[in-house]
Amino acid sequence: MKNLTRWWSRCAFAAGVGLSALVACSSEPRPPSEQVSRVGTLSLALESTAASGTTYRLRNATFIITDAHTGDTSDFLFSEDAPPSARELSKVLLAGNYTITLLDGWFMERVGSGSSGSGGGTATGGTTGKGGSTGTGGRGGRGGKGGSTSMGSAGEFDQGGETGSSGGSSGTAGSIGEGGSGPVEGSTTVDAFLLSDAVQFFSLFGGDDAFVNYQFQIGGEVIDFGHGRLHVGIDVIEDPSVCQSPEGVIDPRKVLIETNLAALDTVSLFDVLGALASNGGMNADPLLIHPKIYDSYASAENGRLSDAIHCDDQSVDGTATLNGFRIDCDRVEVRHFDDPENFFPTAFVNRMDLAPENGAHCGQQRIIFANNELGGRAFLIFEAQIPNPAPDLGIEGCRPLAQFWLEQNDISDPAARGARLAQAFISGDPGLVAQGFGPFYTAANLTVGSGQIRTNQFDQSPWTLREFKLALDGDNLSPIPFPTSEAPNGALWNEGAGLAQGPGCRASFLSAVDQLLTNDLSEMSFVVDSVCNDAESRNDFSQDYDSQLSNGFRSALEERLAGTGLNADDLANRAQFAGSCIGCHNESSGRFLGNGVFAPFSNDFVQVQEQFVSECPKGEGLCFEPSQGLTEVFLPSRLQVLGRVLDMPIIADPCDPNNGGTGGTSGSGGTSAGTAGVSSGAGPSMGGRSSGGRTGTSGSSNEAGAAPIAQEPVPAPEIVIEIPQADEPVEDMQEADQEIRKEYGERTLSGRSARTTH
Repeated sequence: MKNLTRWWSRCAFAAGVGLSALVACSSEPRPPSEQVSRVGTLSLALESTAASGTTYRLRNATFIITDAHTGDTSDFLFSEDAPPSARELSKVLLAGNYTITLLDGWFMERVGSGSSGSGGGTATGGTTGKGGSTGTGGRGGRGGKGGSTSMGSAGEFDQGGETGSSGGSSGTAGSIGEGGSGPVEGSTTVDAFLLSDAVQFFSLFGGDDAFVNYQFQIGGEVIDFGHGRLHVGIDVIEDPSVCQSPEGVIDPRKVLIETNLAALDTVSLFDVLGALASNGGMNADPLLIHPKIYDSYASAENGRLSDAIHCDDQSVDGTATLNGFRIDCDRVEVRHFDDPENFFPTAFVNRMDLAPENGAHCGQQRIIFANNELGGRAFLIFEAQIPNPAPDLGIEGCRPLAQFWLEQNDISDPAARGARLAQAFISGDPGLVAQGFGPFYTAANLTVGSGQIRTNQFDQSPWTLREFKLALDGDNLSPIPFPTSEAPNGALWNEGAGLAQGPGCRASFLSAVDQLLTNDLSEMSFVVDSVCNDAESRNDFSQDYDSQLSNGFRSALEERLAGTGLNADDLANRAQFAGSCIGCHNESSGRFLGNGVFAPFSNDFVQVQEQFVSECPKGEGLCFEPSQGLTEVFLPSRLQVLGRVLDMPIIADPCDPNNGGTGGTSGSGGTSAGTAGVSSGAGPSMGGRSSGGRTGTSGSSNEAGAAPIAQEPVPAPEIVIEIPQADEPVEDMQEADQEIRKEYGERTLSGRSARTTH
């Protein structure tokens, strides 16, 4: 539940959903001038429009105003006294101290665009007052402490006396009062309940404003009604567990990341290893891939496989190295050598946002596996890069893959969604196969120039992330330890470190500055020369680039950044967030990145929490929980990429403020990204990614944003991926990988460097 800030002003109360236009001082009724110092005006807002665009109206609501000193009823307001077109009620009161009580019998209607709530329902009932009761008419009469006074055609409120006889008898608690008219045309009654106290205190000192706020919950959205001299506000929270999404909404938890346990139960690590060993004409031993990964954590002396690559196969002055940088050797993760059965899946992930704009490939498809059995936390992520089966069509050749994921949105059964995904990853979805796509998991999709296998573990301090590419060892597959892509060694930022790679890498860093100038977190990347990539990404702040900046290189960065609003510290922090694995996973969480931008938060080292499960959105069972960085930054952006490939608008879900935002406007041939979007044109924007339409109103700008998908197909370069031999030097594999990635063009569909791999 979000907390809304109350803004205090003399003339109008502007709540979190923009109600300042409802009541203003100039429109308030005034008593005779000689009484101005002794009175104030109460106004009750009856309608409010929420951030989702949904308008709610409070109905059949009786507010009793009581003198706080004497306990006498001073006056009341009843929502049904106003005509249907009125959006407020007003009442002049003498200066003094008061309480205001909302009686039971109210209900809430949805009358505007958007959707929330669960359909027709009534308000919570019951009686209110000191010994009195509300009548079935819902409106309370004015009464004294010992007797009754009727107020017309409804029931009454009494503070100790009997109920009045005029206007109807006392009714059943919880019913909607007969004194209110029915729903207005085009409205729907929604379930709601009061979150705040029914009785609130306020004071009027003569011409002064007082503020009272009532907060309600409807599904998952908070609305704040409130204006006038006494500002009576209503907050409404729409709970995603009960919120009703309108038709056409695309759920990122179905089309971008699937973490439902029932869906994940359809695949195992053995399935993945078997697919890699047999798909694409392979005839390898599936049980060798996993142990070779973890035997690489051991030295040659302590390793169990003589033909595996070990962490000390390369060394400098007796220190184990990879790519010329130190790597931990003989770590306890080697214990995972023979426990593949303890790895369980935590997510299917659609990364079509990594597809180059030229369609050289169709992005990545991933499954994350976790293992908590040996007293720590270990992860395996298989990140398959999917070839474009129709490169002559450019990025249009990837459309069937986007359509496949879009169809997941309409499958309500998570087990059915999971079975469909498992088939696509392991053996191939029939519909995709007919379009030229093979199974996602083949050795060629996880090798030099394509995808990779990453490990992420904390069985031993420090937490470390490593990378592997598949190579051929006879008929079998061998996972080759590879320098960690886009994660340069931290000492390279320091001219005094004396590293041979230093001058060349600092020149590469300066060339990569443009990748970090955007203020859109989902567009930032930091791809540098491969000789700069560290052996592993460690949680020991060795990749905290800002702390290692030398004065000379700082000056060079400041000169390069002139006019951008950023300084060298900002740039180094952005490089850590966008480039270093451990930065995005942990060390950069919440860090200031300059120009008002802060890095989002992970789930403390992981982007999908594996240690516990929570209720899935919309009540679909249990799910592993994605991080705040995913739900609030990356998934909304990736959802817009999916829409661009499909050439269709993405409808923002009012029940999920992170689902693509609400600020964009779709245009011809494009979609809007809203709160997390960026412009796609060559000029500044205020919001959503647009491919021919207008930009939205609440995103970040990027003058060099991703170009719209072409109306006419532009052929993609035909990339041939060949699996290297395991005995080929890693340096040669790196060079080949870098040459292939140059063919991917300049940018991905999400606006990042096309050479990025994560």
